Amino acid sequence: MSSTRSALAAAAFAALAVGVQSAGADTAVFRDSLRPGGAPRTEEQKVADGRACGASADNKFQDLPAFTRCMQAHGWVVDHMVKDPKPTWIDPDTGLECHQAGGWDVCKPPHGTVTYTNKHGVPCKRTGAVSVCTNF
Repeated sequence: MSSTRSALAAAAFAALAVGVQSAGADTAVFRDSLRPGGAPRTEEQKVADGRACGASADNKFQDLPAFTRCMQAHGWVVDHMVKDPKPTWIDPDTGLECHQAGGWDVCKPPHGTVTYTNKHGVPCKRTGAVSVCTNF
């Protein structure tokens, strides 16, 4: 189950973050190797170099080794990798927050309050472990 991940902003230390499609890597964060101690290049320069290396309009790419080689040629090196959070969803029958773990779904009470309709068509609200369903 591999999907292209979205980019993260890392302007605090002049890094370019671009999503990666890979089972083991989520987001590669690049830093400026041309001006490590000086004034960093602009975000526009980082994005332009990413586009020149094959990144899409939303800063996603497919091939990390090829993208890394191209970015190095433009003066950017991988600073670190960031693990993207597991995708979650609200179970429409229980209002629980779920994510995949291996071959099954793991569900727990959500953070905050969620509104959902249970399998009987009754509107419900869940806050933590408490769920209230009513037709009134």
